[in-house]
Amino acid sequence: MNKKSCFVLMALAFACASSFAAKERVVRFENQVRLGYDDNIYQQPDKQGSGFITDIINLSTKLNFSSRTDALLYWQPEFRYRFDAEPKFATYQDFYARLNHALSQRAFLTLSDRFRYQLKEGQTGIPGGGTADTNQNYIENDLLGALDYTLNTVSYLKVGAGYEFRIWDDDAYGEGDRNNNYDQITANGSYIRQLKPNKTEGMLGANYNNLEYAGNRGGYDAIAVFGGVDQNFNPHVTGYGRLGASFSSIDGGSGGNDTDNTSPYVQAGLEVNPTARTSFNGSLGYSLSRADNSVYNAQDRFNLGLGVRHDLTAKVSLASALGYTYSYYDGTYARVAGEPDFKDHYLTFTLRASYQINRNNFVDAGYLFADRSTDSSDWDRNRVDVAWRLNL
Repeated sequence: MNKKSCFVLMALAFACASSFAAKERVVRFENQVRLGYDDNIYQQPDKQGSGFITDIINLSTKLNFSSRTDALLYWQPEFRYRFDAEPKFATYQDFYARLNHALSQRAFLTLSDRFRYQLKEGQTGIPGGGTADTNQNYIENDLLGALDYTLNTVSYLKVGAGYEFRIWDDDAYGEGDRNNNYDQITANGSYIRQLKPNKTEGMLGANYNNLEYAGNRGGYDAIAVFGGVDQNFNPHVTGYGRLGASFSSIDGGSGGNDTDNTSPYVQAGLEVNPTARTSFNGSLGYSLSRADNSVYNAQDRFNLGLGVRHDLTAKVSLASALGYTYSYYDGTYARVAGEPDFKDHYLTFTLRASYQINRNNFVDAGYLFADRSTDSSDWDRNRVDVAWRLNL
């Protein structure tokens, strides 16, 4: 039995055991079958299109063990068949489990784990692309723990830690020449204080990140310190902002550069709900992040996201999202000395419409546009689909 199958079986066993132990449970089921066409199935400059059919199952369970303890379990298997691509048939997994427990009236503990087996998408890959860069699948597991502790009526502490790893199916891509497999350890802490009751919260925080790639590729350590505010402007508008600096030490491995770097740390978001039928949201961020290719060990990343949802009628809804990511790879971040600076622009736009036939059945239609422009290659992608969705 391979490693990914073991993780899926372990997750299912945990879900079953938790379900039997719960005093109260709420189960939700959704099945969505999509039929569509993708004009750039491998996301490469030389396009190759293919029709596809996908069956996506969503199974979620809310478990209540006591007044102090509850859990959430979520499982999403996906079965995908592509008519003109290799492999034609593939199965992907997404499993999430979260346990919430009140240790006392002041302390609240959250433990979560997310396991994924997915196909790489969009921006990932070597800067120039190539056949070795297409159709790569990976296992990813992200284990997190967090503790909230109330100090008094107006302030509290949040501390957390996590461990994440990624393993690619292709050994040469994961551990051979590329060394794209990685392990990542994170830690964070923040002090939050209520400045205006139910209106404004201020905070001071710090994040630590240690990432190590496979083999002798290297990795980085980074500490971000920041201050911020969460604001309820009115019943329809909320927002948040974080501003600080990130201090990093990047290890280029046996053949690369070792460098220290200081960069801005910015995170902000806004949500607007003018009516019960309409919502808008936006976010932006700038920070040092893990590289999305095999040549550099880190990137300075700016991301922008915009989304809107509107119910035209009680049965018809529209949702759209726009995402833009700018990645700057300094030559000193490279795993091999002498690499030039590198820029990567990645844009996505999605539009989805849904019509409710009856209480449980829906008809959907969707469109995706993606465009990647780099210093060495460019490609774009269009994908359309129609779907039937069953909710129980």
